[in-house]
Amino acid sequence: MRTFIVSILAFAAISAPVMAEPVAGRLNAVPSALTLDNPGKAEVSRDRLILTAPKGSDLYTSADGGHGTLAAPRVTFPADGDFIFSARAEAPFAANYDGPGLVLWNGDDYWAKLLFERLDENHSIVSSSFATPISDNNYHTRLSGDVHTIWLKIVRAGHSVYFYTSLDGKDWQILRDFAVDPARPLQVGFLSQSPLGEQFTATFSDVRFEAKTFKDYWQGE
Repeated sequence: MRTFIVSILAFAAISAPVMAEPVAGRLNAVPSALTLDNPGKAEVSRDRLILTAPKGSDLYTSADGGHGTLAAPRVTFPADGDFIFSARAEAPFAANYDGPGLVLWNGDDYWAKLLFERLDENHSIVSSSFATPISDNNYHTRLSGDVHTIWLKIVRAGHSVYFYTSLDGKDWQILRDFAVDPARPLQVGFLSQSPLGEQFTATFSDVRFEAKTFKDYWQGE
């Protein structure tokens, strides 16, 4: 299987803008070309994305707006209208707050993420944030430290977005829903972060994107 690699190697201050880089290669399930934002490395094959985050990378703003960073590498593509987007995320955790996630992006002041992250050597958790630009920070499903694979899903229907998680990719648990501004075009995609570690590499597979409206609120299908 042929694999394509694109890297952003220039290091910049967190506050400095980083130009998006086109990602060579396509995921079969994704209808559009991919772009990589922020320092990191994306390896893309037809059914898999490997996304490596460098040391100090994170996507976070505090609930009081006092501090934050937008440095996590993101691989995204445009998503208009209603859709169902999901992926299996494999997480070989090494440091606290390492994690893979799915992301919605309109800009530095308008984004959301659904994250599977390590808390400590005995626990991981599924969390989420919606920043406009001040972020809420929500903690959902707490898991044992030996869980390293999870499915994540983002669904949009009209002006609403829904987040889901699953341990097998079949039986889904709804985590939250929130409204988005219909005037803001959205990118959707993948992220990887390593705020405290040396680096973190996430593998995304079983990627699914369908431009359709869900019928089952509880399953997101």
